[in-house]
Amino acid sequence: MGATTKPSTDFFTDGVAFTERTGKLNRWHELLCLGLEPDTMSGGFSSEKADILLNFVRRDPAYHIITFASDRYVNRFEPGRNTIYYLADGDADPNLVCDPCLALDWHLVFEDSICKTFAMLKDIKNRNQTKG
Repeated sequence: MGATTKPSTDFFTDGVAFTERTGKLNRWHELLCLGLEPDTMSGGFSSEKADILLNFVRRDPAYHIITFASDRYVNRFEPGRNTIYYLADGDADPNLVCDPCLALDWHLVFEDSICKTFAMLKDIKNRNQTKG
């Protein structure tokens, strides 16, 4: 009998690098163009919409699902309650994992994401005010 090896996990703490490699779609408007309505401003879908995403990736294998649970991202679908799912169109390797909370500068990344969210909300508010 030959030896077998288990695929190793490729672990990230850099959320931006993980997003770029996996092709995680985090633009709300981009997902709307695909006929999907995310539950979060960052393009996340609640566990109640898991079936919708599973059907979508079955119809279009260019996409895959990323699961966010327990403060980490895994580059595959993992069923569960209180999980957030993301659609992605990059590297679908299921051994990619990201835990941004283990990064030394996690607090700076978190602050940056909050600022980006406020800017996005301000943009939406300003658009609504210009409609007549």
